[in-house]
Amino acid sequence: MDFPRKIWTFFLVAVLFSLVQSSPANLTGINGTAIEMIHVGLIVETQSWVGKIVDGCISMAVSDFYDQNSHYRTKLVVHTRDSEGDPLLVLSQALILLESVKLHAVIVAENSAGLKILSELGSRVKIPIISLFATGPALSFSEYPYLLQIGEDESSRAKAIASLVESFGWRSVILIYEDNDWARQILSNVITSFEATGVRLSLHIAISASSTDEEIVVQLKKLTNLQTSVYVVHTSPVLASRLFLNAKQLGMISQGYAWITTDVITNFMNSMDPSVIKSMQGVVGFKPHIPASKELRKFAVRWRSKNLSEDQNLQGMELNVYGIWAYDMVQALATATESVMARHPDIILKETRLNMNFTTIRSSQSGLVFVEEILQSRFKGVSRGFQLINGRLIPKEFEIVNVFKGERIMGYWNPENGITSVLKEENHTKMNSNKLESVIWPGGTMNVPKGWNLHGKRLRIGVPLTNGFRELIGVFLDPQTNETNVTGFCFDVFKEAIKSLDYELLYDFFPFVDANGQKAGTYDDLIREVYHKNYDAVVGDTTIMARRFPYVDFTQPFTDFGIGIVVPKINKSSMWVFLQPLSGEEKLLSNLSKFVVIIWVFAVLVITSSYTATLASMLTVERIQLSSRRDYVSYQSWVPGDIISSIKIEKPRQMLYRSPEGYADALRKGSKNGGVSAIIGEIPYLKVFLAKYPADYTMIKSKATLGGFGFVFPKGSPLVQDMSRAIVRLREEKKLQMMEKKWFNPDESIFTNQDSRSNPSRLNLDSFGGLFLVTGMSSTSALLVCLYQKRRAMGISNFIFFLKCTICSVNTLLPKFKDILGHLNKIVK
Repeated sequence: MDFPRKIWTFFLVAVLFSLVQSSPANLTGINGTAIEMIHVGLIVETQSWVGKIVDGCISMAVSDFYDQNSHYRTKLVVHTRDSEGDPLLVLSQALILLESVKLHAVIVAENSAGLKILSELGSRVKIPIISLFATGPALSFSEYPYLLQIGEDESSRAKAIASLVESFGWRSVILIYEDNDWARQILSNVITSFEATGVRLSLHIAISASSTDEEIVVQLKKLTNLQTSVYVVHTSPVLASRLFLNAKQLGMISQGYAWITTDVITNFMNSMDPSVIKSMQGVVGFKPHIPASKELRKFAVRWRSKNLSEDQNLQGMELNVYGIWAYDMVQALATATESVMARHPDIILKETRLNMNFTTIRSSQSGLVFVEEILQSRFKGVSRGFQLINGRLIPKEFEIVNVFKGERIMGYWNPENGITSVLKEENHTKMNSNKLESVIWPGGTMNVPKGWNLHGKRLRIGVPLTNGFRELIGVFLDPQTNETNVTGFCFDVFKEAIKSLDYELLYDFFPFVDANGQKAGTYDDLIREVYHKNYDAVVGDTTIMARRFPYVDFTQPFTDFGIGIVVPKINKSSMWVFLQPLSGEEKLLSNLSKFVVIIWVFAVLVITSSYTATLASMLTVERIQLSSRRDYVSYQSWVPGDIISSIKIEKPRQMLYRSPEGYADALRKGSKNGGVSAIIGEIPYLKVFLAKYPADYTMIKSKATLGGFGFVFPKGSPLVQDMSRAIVRLREEKKLQMMEKKWFNPDESIFTNQDSRSNPSRLNLDSFGGLFLVTGMSSTSALLVCLYQKRRAMGISNFIFFLKCTICSVNTLLPKFKDILGHLNKIVK
């Protein structure tokens, strides 16, 4: 009884199979016209979230389109093949379809590394290759004219991330991406975009989809040892789910951390398991923006009611942009097919055979016409704007969403305007540039994370060993406790800056010495220790210089800029000081009247403003002559050579003096006795020197050629910004000046103002004593000579009488003149 039944079953199957195989390419429509079947291949990973949503939406699109256009003479027939996520299977499935079916197009709905090869195949067989949501750099449409791409490109994705990071003031980011070809493409674009905004990519790690949870935990634990606490995640939704679950277990989804997800993850967030969503509270992510519309709402309702009831595989999954774009793409393809059939019926029916060495496949004659028709498609659709430009459809705008008990849109990003926020006022939307809605971060806080975390680590701070200028930085080893004690102006500034931070910072000081307790190297060597991560910072008299920036970052300077020159003070009490601004006079005729006039004109000129200005300049030591060939000038070894040449020093001598006492000894000796006439040095060192020797030396001629002292931190350290802000605050609150006064300058009058327009010293009558003496003597001499010449014209008795009268008048007026001089002297003083 069973045997005949099996025969009949086999016979029936065979008949049905033969009917399918021998059926013509067309069917008969309702109105009796022939319907041409247009075969389209769909290659997806059927078990992936993308594959399930795309397959369901394409099926709905075909059904909806022909329900509305039953009179069309063409109809799409979709042949779905499973790639299993293997790029080689993508190519092999395409070849199998091309060999067995007359394909007019191939749709690939996954991030496949084989897209480029498939595009080459499409050019060979002349059929459109439609890539849905392929990430990575867009392949050139001019090079691959049969390739149509839909989805975001990595360049725009990276720019959006950089804009978001910059808006929150973060300076360092860690990138986590999936270890495959499609995800790896984001790396170079992120680096380029971050460089444009000044953000530093401190680390990037790749995690394989096949990694175990233990391996993922190992990678995450490495991140907890780093200071940066801002993470950008670019992986498949499945890997992202495991990543966030493990990060939550490690305490990394908590206050102080910031997590950013790309659209590849955020698009599927509504379909993730509730436990995954719980671990992602506080995450900020990007999604392509699809404007709300009546069509979109209707389609979403139909998606839930139809697909979720018919296909158990789609339960728990929500409609996303992938399904929407796939739906509109099928609409465009079906419309283009009907248009080609109406305009070129002969082309669409033609086919040729192409020998690929290992097989013979069908080649279309209508592929290029299909591509041209699709490129001309312009319609709203469910996505509210379907249009391909240069073979690619790219979303015009991203939503920036915050995951916290659901999803909340807090802003948008587009290439033209950057970040914009949404403010709802009286049932309408108002766009406000560069402003995001408040974000609820991991841990449920609304305080923006600093972007870095020391995780309780104590900073290892290197301190230079200085023997001479301990007022700047002094290092002492306590013999009883064996602890390092640090003092000095630089230490006080660092301590006060740390106090002003709104968080605790723990640190220990380590002198930069060798095994014998001696200085271990130069300041450049000390800075390189930070670069090599042997120290976390340097506190001391470290000068901000351009050549050091490739290795470390500096805070804002906390001392004066530039260099100055220290010289001995000149003796201003000399009564002949008024002669110093003058050079030789012209030769004069020996005429007594002209001699007296010249003397008095000279006296008037002394009082004029021009002479006063020259004399004031002389008295403020602005024009100290250092150009003598016998003068030596000492300078520190790191002072740039162009500074020395600009001061026009003929005999520069590299500085060998390492203490204020050494400075004083060299200046006291002078150039003639083995010393120097001036010392060029950085202003903080000169201030220390002048504080000890205020009466004998002064500082002149400063040049803002160096950046002053700053604290040293590793490249990209977030502490640089916080400490710089603290230094500026100390300066504004006058605390920095108070610390300078404590260590350098108990009496500010010891410094000469470095501005060449500084006020001159106050003059008194003593300053012009020599002038008055010369004037009086010259006038008296001229009078006596004049009287001598006229003695023959008068009698001896008359001459004696005239002389006695003159002497009597002088004796009478002299006391009064002394009183006048005394009174004037009091007024001047």
